[in-house]
Amino acid sequence: VNARLVSGIAAVLTGLAVVYIVGVLLGMPDPDWAYLPRGVIHLGELAAVVALWLSGATGPGLIGRLGLGLALIGELMFAVAEVITLSAPGTSETLFAIAPNLVGLGLILAGIAVIRTGTWTGWRRFVTLALGVYVFAVLTPVIIAAGGPPALPAVAGLLVWQVLWVLI
Repeated sequence: VNARLVSGIAAVLTGLAVVYIVGVLLGMPDPDWAYLPRGVIHLGELAAVVALWLSGATGPGLIGRLGLGLALIGELMFAVAEVITLSAPGTSETLFAIAPNLVGLGLILAGIAVIRTGTWTGWRRFVTLALGVYVFAVLTPVIIAAGGPPALPAVAGLLVWQVLWVLI
């Protein structure tokens, strides 16, 4: 599998997620069945993690592999949590409580590995770490304080999250 192909898929899906979130912020209705496209959004994020792995930017070390593994598991949990939102809300809430922590920690570790390898230069070198830190420093506190989506601050926080995914 080609890293460019997977990163292209990730860019398209996370880019569509940005458009979707902007639409929600502008008042687009978010129907009950919207859990399906939101599940696809998380598959786009998962594709970004896979593309990061395929690119070799994290190097062969344990920190990078562990980080990518945690992020992969977290993104799979996000996708499942979205899809079962209506059918199993309790399980969905539990997955939503765990997944961001796995993704955030995983991206911090992978981001450290990306910086250490020096494979990427310039701003790209720091995006993975920034995305991982964003989970804990901004996104989670904003979502908790706002009471989660559809509250405007929570949705705005998710918009920045998606933009960072596009940049990966």
